[in-house]
Amino acid sequence: MSISNDLFQLNQISYKIEEQTILQEISLSLEKEKIYALIGPSGAGKTTLLHLLAGLKEPSKGELLLKGSSPKQAVISIVPQDYGLLPWQTAGQAVSEGRKISQGKKLIAEDKEELQRFFEQMALTELSHKYPNQLSGGQKQRVAIARGLASRSEVLLMDEPFSALDTFTKEKAQRLFLECWQEAPRLTVFVTHDIEEALLLAHEVIILQGNPGTVKKLFPSPFQKKTDLDRYRRSETLFQTSLRLRKEIEE
Repeated sequence: MSISNDLFQLNQISYKIEEQTILQEISLSLEKEKIYALIGPSGAGKTTLLHLLAGLKEPSKGELLLKGSSPKQAVISIVPQDYGLLPWQTAGQAVSEGRKISQGKKLIAEDKEELQRFFEQMALTELSHKYPNQLSGGQKQRVAIARGLASRSEVLLMDEPFSALDTFTKEKAQRLFLECWQEAPRLTVFVTHDIEEALLLAHEVIILQGNPGTVKKLFPSPFQKKTDLDRYRRSETLFQTSLRLRKEIEE
């Protein structure tokens, strides 16, 4: 079988815990420099699928290939629900360490300049010397996303990265995320329960249904350029497409 170098390929992936099937025969082709949202009812296996992509779990059946090889050979960054920040690292150290580990060498001047830009874009410059216990939830979330974006990863995975934020903080964080992603685009997959968020941030929405979890449909977002989030958010297109997507999920 021929595999495109541009794809993360999932071929008939299933995952079981003892006798319980969590995911069944998932087949997907994910393109580089594209954002995908995973959405579906609770228990459909969204986080499990994210962990399979990250290599944190092994499929019970099937094959995952990135550029035709095992994804274990690739650099994949993940933003977990709890942000994954270490209590002894400052925000600046967390982001710098993510870059250093992913590229396997010390940071040079060019790396430091790029990391500084990420901090500025994510509105974190004044927080770089603070520890996690000195940060709000929204600040921790931005640090975790900055760390993921700053790493030299081929794939970025995020598990409900904006779910704990209030509406205004969430909208700002989503806008900052897209601005930074466009600076360093890479295949990105995130889990969400928010229909509007899925359409605004992702190029394609992967609808899971369960139980066990299977792919029901790939639903394209009408907002492919991701250049004017505030205008998209107020549009009739978002309202109408959200209704269609909700119907697909609930049927």
